[in-house]
Amino acid sequence: MTQETKICVFSLSKRDIFRDMEHAINWLKNKGENPYLFRKMKPVDGLPSGSIVLFSFEAQIFGQATVKEDVEKLSLEEKQQYGSDYEHKMILNPSIEIFPQYPKKKDVAPKIGKKFGQVFTYLNWKQYQQILEIARKT
Repeated sequence: MTQETKICVFSLSKRDIFRDMEHAINWLKNKGENPYLFRKMKPVDGLPSGSIVLFSFEAQIFGQATVKEDVEKLSLEEKQQYGSDYEHKMILNPSIEIFPQYPKKKDVAPKIGKKFGQVFTYLNWKQYQQILEIARKT
């Protein structure tokens, strides 16, 4: 991981068309290199190529991916294609990891010494490793 790369938890919501955890997992598994679209909110500090994104749904961290292309504004053509609700996009690498355990944020927060934001939460390397240790337990 370089100095530039970052680690961020994205909180997905039912508003994002997810019915349940299984649907959210299938969405992530099938994301491939299709753009991850943002409405009004996007990660404030950006996510350069190689950054790590953890995904949570219903306050459970269930998987991760790495960033292929940083967040950028949608072109007019892309806004027409994806809908005017979306303003930014990011491309993920197609290799996705779904964790064997889906730790709840409320259980993880005291262990890593960090409160989770409503949509995006940046982590340091140690916090990330602590989450992986919990999520990868079998």
